[in-house]
Amino acid sequence: MKPVVLVVAAFALHGGNASADDGYCDYVEGVASSQSAVLFAPELFAQLGYIEQSTLSAMPDPMVDTDGTRFVGGVRWRLSGIREATLTRGRAAADCTRHRAFERVRGDTLRAALEARAKVLDDAMLQAEKILAATNADFEARRATAQETTATRLRVEDLRRLSGETRAALRSLPAADAAPLSGALAEYQRADAEVEEKEAALRRWGAIDVSVRFGVDQYVSNDSVERSPFFGLVSVGVNLGILFQGSGNSRAADGRARLLKSGRDPMSLEATSSLVEAAARRAQETATLEADLKRQIDALDRVGGDDSRRYRLIVWFDWIKVRAEHAFHEAHAAALRQVVGR
Repeated sequence: MKPVVLVVAAFALHGGNASADDGYCDYVEGVASSQSAVLFAPELFAQLGYIEQSTLSAMPDPMVDTDGTRFVGGVRWRLSGIREATLTRGRAAADCTRHRAFERVRGDTLRAALEARAKVLDDAMLQAEKILAATNADFEARRATAQETTATRLRVEDLRRLSGETRAALRSLPAADAAPLSGALAEYQRADAEVEEKEAALRRWGAIDVSVRFGVDQYVSNDSVERSPFFGLVSVGVNLGILFQGSGNSRAADGRARLLKSGRDPMSLEATSSLVEAAARRAQETATLEADLKRQIDALDRVGGDDSRRYRLIVWFDWIKVRAEHAFHEAHAAALRQVVGR
């Protein structure tokens, strides 16, 4: 039962304050856009210092000014940063896809369950209002006691509260997705694998530096030297640690895949299947209780009398709440079966 409890808790924790746009994708893609802007753009650099010119020549010319104030400036562009920027944005896009797939499974399955519960409660509220009106009339005509009237009001108010909470939970869910639920789990798993793939590529490219530099290199006080002040060069650097990254990246990918299949991830097939079984079990339990309460109501209808009528009202309110919970679990189990393809 422990994996089931963990999965239910994970879905519940994410279900409290969701909205049609919870800002997660804007957050991760905004961060990636900011990071990639720095990685993609060239860098301006400038250096100003003193170098004794006479020490740079085997046969210095005494007629040449030896003031060695030197300026070096230009542009440095990390070409490898362009690839890192692309991977950073790709990683954010995959993370967003993964989040949306999770929200679709959580939101659409929970929406189906809440809508089923809301339908039962909305239908019951019409009858409950009639019962309350009749009870108030009986109280005014002194056919019902104050205790009976108050008890009926409390039961009707309990149904109103439950109906209101259900509607509030529905409004808090993300907007419904037209895509079928059957592909959401596979979409989540593909996006999760892509996230790890992009992260591994970023780790590899962090060990590579391919840059171009161009600019001006000139002595400030002595420009009589007949040479062009402009320069350009390409540099390539490779950190030898890249040779030892392969095993670490493979281990990370395998570990992530095992975590997704272990049942500890709420979107793993095992965890979702456990949630289906839990919802189906609750649906069966509430169906049995609902049938028992309905038989009691039918039996009290046959008996008749004021005492039976009063007790029937108590049983009826309990029956409505159990019926609403049964509709919730039955619809939830049916939606989750679509996710796992059953």
